[in-house]
Order: sequence, then C-alpha cells, then structure tokens
Amino acid sequence: MDVPLPLHKLSLPYADEADPVYASSRDQLVVLVSTGSFNPPTYMHLRMFELARDALNSRGFYVIGGYMSPVNDTYGKKAQQSSYQRTLTVLGRIQRSLVDSGLIPKESLKVMLLCGSDLLESFSIPGAWIRDQVRIICRDFGVVSIRREGKDVEKIIATDDILHETKDNIVVVDELVPNHISSTRIRRLPPLHQRSDDFSALSFTNAVGSGRNLI
Repeated sequence: MDVPLPLHKLSLPYADEADPVYASSRDQLVVLVSTGSFNPPTYMHLRMFELARDALNSRGFYVIGGYMSPVNDTYGKKAQQSSYQRTLTVLGRIQRSLVDSGLIPKESLKVMLLCGSDLLESFSIPGAWIRDQVRIICRDFGVVSIRREGKDVEKIIATDDILHETKDNIVVVDELVPNHISSTRIRRLPPLHQRSDDFSALSFTNAVGSGRNLI
C-alpha cells in the first residue's frame, strides 16, 4: 500500500522575496533521509540530523526536514545488502512525493542521504552495493556523512573511484563531542537495560511518528 509521505512538519521558508532567508535558500532546500534498521533507534540517530542540519545551513543550504526510513520488521539485522539496495528507491520516492505535493519545485529540492562514515565506507566494499546505484546516490542526490571516530573519511573518498568522482556532493561532518551510543551495543545489553531512556530514542516514537509510515 502506498502511504502518503508526512509533510506537515517540514519547515518551509516563507515565500516572501523580501525575506533574506527565503531569498538566499529558495534554490537549495534540503531534505535529509536516513535509512537502516534503527534496532533500536537511539538519540545518536536523532543527533545526526542536527549535526547535518547545522553543517548544511552554515554552507548556505536550508534544511527543511528529515525522514528516518526503517526497514521492514522482518528484516532482522543480518540481511544488510538488501537494505542497502533499497536506499536509492527510498530517496527517489521521497523526492517524487515532495515534488508531487506542489510544495517544492524539483529544481529547488535537494534530497540527501544521511549516514555515518561506516556506511559511506561500505560503498567501496565489493558486493555490498550495486555500483551504479552508488553513483546515482552520490551524484544525483548527495550524501551527508557523520564522521565516526577512527575513520579516515578523506582516504575513503580518495581511494574509491565513484566517491572521488562525486566528492563535491559528499559533505563530511565532524562530531565534535564523540558519542559511542549504537544500536548494536544496546542490543547486546540485558533486556532490562535495553529499556533505559538514557540512550534509547524509543520514547520519542509517539512524538515523531512511526517511521514505518514513511516508505
């Protein structure tokens, strides 16, 4: 079933030529999209959107919103490749939905994949991604990658032909205050500790809305 994309929380600039924010950003409105298992969603998943927004806004873009697109409940965590291959479909679907809504002209909209540097690194792992899809994601959409500690993102980009070719459309964001919260670490905890609000964003789901409705 094709579920309509939620649009009511997008932060669109006022369509006022005299408004400096609108005048400077109307041709570069950005929507961020993060895909994955989010098993469970954590505060770091949400923090990535803030880091990316601040970095892009400082570069002259205007971030109007973001979407978390979880995989199907039956996905588990092992079949990672099938998750990777659906990313391009997700980006395209969100772009089409936003343009078809009439809220944003296609020429003013930039939909970008938001990810950690570990996912960016997986672009260059043989067999993990369809290479033509990697080129389309990086060239036609763009990537915002949050640097994880220990990752030499510049080297990752420089040593992969597609990433190097599309490097101007890849934004690397430094996490000034490192955060080691991860879904994998939470899943390894005893069930009682997995419910802790100290690191899990599950308590946010009612406020944010179910991500399963996005794609």
